[in-house]
Amino acid sequence: MRPWIRWLYAIGGVAAAFVAVSSIVQAVRQGSWTPIVSVAWLPAVVVAVRPGTYRRCLPGRRRPAA
Repeated sequence: MRPWIRWLYAIGGVAAAFVAVSSIVQAVRQGSWTPIVSVAWLPAVVVAVRPGTYRRCLPGRRRPAA
């Protein structure tokens, strides 16, 4: 993996962590679940863009279909 791509993933991870922590802090201050519900989609996006996850679902190219 190229170094700039690694930095891009690191920056994205830090940004996602910042958004998650700030929404938890806001939820505690408000006493409401609304801030957490508004960013509930974030873990799904982080898992979907994680490097290498799309390769696991594809079948092998030179193996016969099961």
